[in-house]
Amino acid sequence: MDRRYFLHFSVLTAGYLFTGCEERGTTDKKKPQKSPEAGSTLEKISVQEEKVFEKVIPFTQKLKIPDEINFSKVDKALFSAQKSKVNLFSDAKTDVLTFQGDLPNPTIRISKGGTFNLDFTNNLTDPTIIHWHGLIVPEEMDGHPKDAISTNQSKHYHYKVEQNAGTYWYHTHPHGRTGEEIYHGLSGLYIIEDKEEDYLNLPKDEFEVPLVIQDRRFDKKRQLLYKNPAFLPDNNGVIGDVILVNATPIPFHEVKTGKYRLRILNGSSVRTYKLAFDTIEQFLLIGTDAGLLEEPVSVESVVLSVAERVDIIVDFKDKQVGDKVILKTLGFKDGNNFGLNPDYPGFDAVMDIMQFHITENFKDTSVLPKKLVSIPRMKESEAVKTRRITMEVISGGIWTLDKKPYDMHRIDQRVKLGSTEIW
Repeated sequence: MDRRYFLHFSVLTAGYLFTGCEERGTTDKKKPQKSPEAGSTLEKISVQEEKVFEKVIPFTQKLKIPDEINFSKVDKALFSAQKSKVNLFSDAKTDVLTFQGDLPNPTIRISKGGTFNLDFTNNLTDPTIIHWHGLIVPEEMDGHPKDAISTNQSKHYHYKVEQNAGTYWYHTHPHGRTGEEIYHGLSGLYIIEDKEEDYLNLPKDEFEVPLVIQDRRFDKKRQLLYKNPAFLPDNNGVIGDVILVNATPIPFHEVKTGKYRLRILNGSSVRTYKLAFDTIEQFLLIGTDAGLLEEPVSVESVVLSVAERVDIIVDFKDKQVGDKVILKTLGFKDGNNFGLNPDYPGFDAVMDIMQFHITENFKDTSVLPKKLVSIPRMKESEAVKTRRITMEVISGGIWTLDKKPYDMHRIDQRVKLGSTEIW
């Protein structure tokens, strides 16, 4: 299997992961309804066919910046998965799920070598658990679905962070409901810092902005609409027509005439974005899922699939006070290769995500290094084993590995710690 095909398949798998892989039903486009499992976790709401997108005026709400839990300043954090009502829109409260009563959820910031310490309580009616996406942690701390805790139970997370600087994230991970819980709010960013990154003089403080991008559906009462399980395309992923950034609909953010570091997460259910700026031709890609790149790469756009993160530097130095710059998704056809709900914009749609307002001149004398970090290379000659694994979808829409459907209690492959293999 070549790399392009593997990545292509991975995007599809991520989409199914977040939609919960529920069983398909018959096609019925006329009667939208909540998914069966939604009623147990969230209050049932009246689902209206009228969409709210036409009533959302873009760039009128200021971007919300998540609070931070910085483990250089605190010893322990407290999370509680809970129902909340929040102002996603200025004129109504929306029923959501949160970890601390509001959205966006806090950004976790911790240094390499630091100790993570968090107490989590499940105040939902169904079992759930928190997964630390991209982190290397002990198995019992990972937040695997098999370890989900019941209503009113608590779990203590305690581990030492031993990996390099990068942009990661956290989300609940119950079997069959991961997509739904993330859709309704249960996710956030997790930033790791290290000394090597500190030496690079990258933009920080107000010039470092976290952006969690998610597309959502709303009814006319500003309530979230999840999938209609009787409508086949919705089971391929819930695609929406309202873009939220940090739980803010199509927002604006005020900036100065300098360099900004944007840490971007695609927290959508299934949508892939092709991110670009309307009046800035190029920006620098400095990091991806695994952390910083070896050197900055100048790009005109970047494709971001579900759960992916990118770390970019955008420079507003050539702009004047009063100028406005739009971050948008350009749309592309390559990613839209399985059926999605045609009532909502597809991957090929051009959509505004947010707008930057230049409000102040700033003399930015910083210089980005040409070299960021050194990344050790794995040697193919050191591989002790080659494994061939067949991934496919069988009858009924069941995803399989070597003809076997997923079973969270089954172990298919055992690998010696520290060994190098080819898969």
